[in-house]
Amino acid sequence: MASTEEAERQSLYPDSSRSNRRPPVLRSMPHEIQCKSDVKVIGISGEYVCASATVTKIWSVTSGVCFGQISHSDYRVTAIGFKPSVKVSDEGKVIWLGTRDGILFEIDITRLKITNRRVGVHSASIKGIYRCGYEMWTLDDDGRLQVWGPDDISGLPNLSDTPRTQRVPSLTQYAIVVDKQLWVGRNKQVTVYQPSFSQNEQFVISRPMSAIKQVGEITCAAVIATNPDYIYVGHDDGKVSVYSCSKLVCINVVNISLYKIMGMVGVGKYLWITFRTGMIYVYDTSQNPWVVMKDWKAHEGAIYSVAVDRTSIFKLGILPVLTVSPSMSSVAIWDGMLKQDWLELNMQEHDADYCSFRSAQALICTWNVGAAKPSDLQSTASDAKFLRKLLATADDPEIIVFGFQELVELDNKTMTAKSMFKHKKKSKDSSNLKQHMSHQYREWEEKLTVAISHLRSEYTLLGSEKLVGLYSCVFVKKSEVKNIGNLRSSVVKTGLGGLHGNKGAIIIRFTLDNSSLCFVNCHLAAGHSHIIPRNNDIATILESKIAVGGIGSTAKLSDLFVGGGDGSMILDHEICFVNGDMNYRINLHRETVMKMLESDSIDRLLEADQLLTQLKKNPAFRLRPFTESVITFQPTYKYDIGSDNYDTSEKRRIPAWCDRIYFRGPGKIFPIEYRTHDVKISDHRPVSGVYDIKIKTVDAKLRDEALKQASKRWKAFVEESIETAKLHFYENEQRMN
Repeated sequence: MASTEEAERQSLYPDSSRSNRRPPVLRSMPHEIQCKSDVKVIGISGEYVCASATVTKIWSVTSGVCFGQISHSDYRVTAIGFKPSVKVSDEGKVIWLGTRDGILFEIDITRLKITNRRVGVHSASIKGIYRCGYEMWTLDDDGRLQVWGPDDISGLPNLSDTPRTQRVPSLTQYAIVVDKQLWVGRNKQVTVYQPSFSQNEQFVISRPMSAIKQVGEITCAAVIATNPDYIYVGHDDGKVSVYSCSKLVCINVVNISLYKIMGMVGVGKYLWITFRTGMIYVYDTSQNPWVVMKDWKAHEGAIYSVAVDRTSIFKLGILPVLTVSPSMSSVAIWDGMLKQDWLELNMQEHDADYCSFRSAQALICTWNVGAAKPSDLQSTASDAKFLRKLLATADDPEIIVFGFQELVELDNKTMTAKSMFKHKKKSKDSSNLKQHMSHQYREWEEKLTVAISHLRSEYTLLGSEKLVGLYSCVFVKKSEVKNIGNLRSSVVKTGLGGLHGNKGAIIIRFTLDNSSLCFVNCHLAAGHSHIIPRNNDIATILESKIAVGGIGSTAKLSDLFVGGGDGSMILDHEICFVNGDMNYRINLHRETVMKMLESDSIDRLLEADQLLTQLKKNPAFRLRPFTESVITFQPTYKYDIGSDNYDTSEKRRIPAWCDRIYFRGPGKIFPIEYRTHDVKISDHRPVSGVYDIKIKTVDAKLRDEALKQASKRWKAFVEESIETAKLHFYENEQRMN
């Protein structure tokens, strides 16, 4: 059962636990269109892609072939819009361009010819060109809105005619057309207008509306066609405010990032959001909390333009999404239908058709040993029983994992600074340190091996790895060895900016049957106030590359790994555990903490726990996809060695839950026990967890048949999407007939 903190944070931020990080490239067409010139704005209609600044170029989105270009070097284009047509087959053949000088151009892109030009209706830079049925609306930075209605001959808007002029606030950040209305964002407020070529329509629909919570400046807005009552407004502080179109009121504010939102667009039933970091996230907003369906690095720089044509799906059978970054002179093309992800998710939903499952139990122990030796466990009768009691918490587990920190004395400045940080590899100190470390690792490995040998099943040491004070080892039942493959280990150094391994992580990964498992043992930055360095450490660790390959499973990558991964990253694995001395502290004075401990007010103390606070308030915190079992034990740090007293030295450090175990594997991991152990040879208490893990085996023949069925379901999904897009398009056109 999830903790109160877990439930609360999930209500605040989108759930990213199942996010797929594979770029959604359309395999049947080019991924990029090389523009070879500056790009300010982009647009797409059916097959036609237009990109413009001082030159307007037109390409085929399916082949990447450039149809041609039109030069207007004296005029810099700031807005683009496709003119409506009477016949659907003619859609996308005529565009309007708005310039920085307020001039409007009409271009026939099939003839690569400027067919009309209008000067004087705008005196400022044109902010946007919007289509509403058979009308075109043009808006400039001064707030002048020109409404171009259909003429009597063609039934389409004409630049030679006289538009109806209306006014909105100047310097609007963004505007979007929703159901014949123009939603305008300025500063932090939204106002709704109803422009019309008719003289009888009410123009101002609402007073300026504000979000129900504090938000930053408005940057963009979008609507999802499958639920047009909700208007999503992006802000520069990473928040999205949600407005009801029918009620004209803000109904929610969702904090999705610490970074500026650059753009957003509704694609199918999902909301695509671009950031200044070059990342794109895809959200399912129909669920509460929102679900992150996908995220990937799309560009090296900020993504300042994103475009999609909802009619592409019934014109082309695909739904391309275009993005542009100032750092690139190219347009990237993405699969708005997310076909590969859809098929993988659909296969996972039907995995019972081609997979068999069994349960495996894992025992995980994390402990900052404080440079204690195995022989120190013999100092008291209680300590001597530690390993036996620890191993007894699990019932004949298939996997036993130990993650130790500070196996050597890292506070010994003479040893570490001279021998490690100054790189005196040939010095006597360095040689002594290496011998000391190797001896410590060997002693602990032997101690653990002997302890495990007394269990009723036989175990073998599957793998071990060390990094200065860090040490990890994984034991498995001998009967499971034949089922294990792809064993690899890696280390990540985060100490002194990644130069040294006094802080960092050990990663051990392998496959069991056709499931992938990854175990991470970490030691993060110390210090009560060093929250950001700890956050940076965990981000560095989770983004690190892992060596791939190895003798083992012959299953397809999509069966072994999740999120579109290939096993080269931690989050590619179905089943992940991150444990260690994470060093997050309690943000209260020591006296307050001690009083709460005396009254056993653990829940109140956890409200001030830095790690849980980051999960609750920091949407960019990289441990957010992970879960922790409910903490019912007292803080594990910092004790006087040999006693149950918290630090009585001059420093009188504040007790904290530094030692933690987090896991990620939705529907795959079931926690049984989470506890600490009363052993006093270190200033930290060991923490252990017992987990049931769902392990799968894939039947290759049944999988092939399941994939055929998934492909049939995909075709049905596409057909349904086409009908929905057609209905939405024709309904919009009929409103203006």
